[in-house]
Amino acid sequence: MSSPAPARPQSDGSGSRVLLWVAIVLTLALLVWMSVFTVQRNPYVSDVSRNKISKSRFIEECKTKFDEFATTVGKSQNATFDTEYDPISLVKGTVANPQTPGWLLSSQVTVSRAGLGSQPVPFACQSDAKGVVSLVQGAQGQ
Repeated sequence: MSSPAPARPQSDGSGSRVLLWVAIVLTLALLVWMSVFTVQRNPYVSDVSRNKISKSRFIEECKTKFDEFATTVGKSQNATFDTEYDPISLVKGTVANPQTPGWLLSSQVTVSRAGLGSQPVPFACQSDAKGVVSLVQGAQGQ
């Protein structure tokens, strides 16, 4: 007859639970740190109370104004222009106006026409103290 195998000591799992809780706490701490880091470096930070319009809404309205301008010019030439914006240059090109409430944007848009190549076109927008956005470059006569 063979002898019984030696009994293994029974573990209650407390070491595993402690390790699990440490992992959970470290994960939460990392998530909180990442959230704080991201919020502090948010490129869309806006001073809406001063500028009367958020930075992201200003950028979208500025793009809309330029698209309307390109459509108007295209109709006068019996052509359709396609516009393509670089999001990074839009965000970096938008700054708060230091002299009056509002935003200033100076960037480039790539304009293309069917059958012809594309070319970068500079444009600029500004918003006034009431939050009204206007195109100030690339739209002579507006």
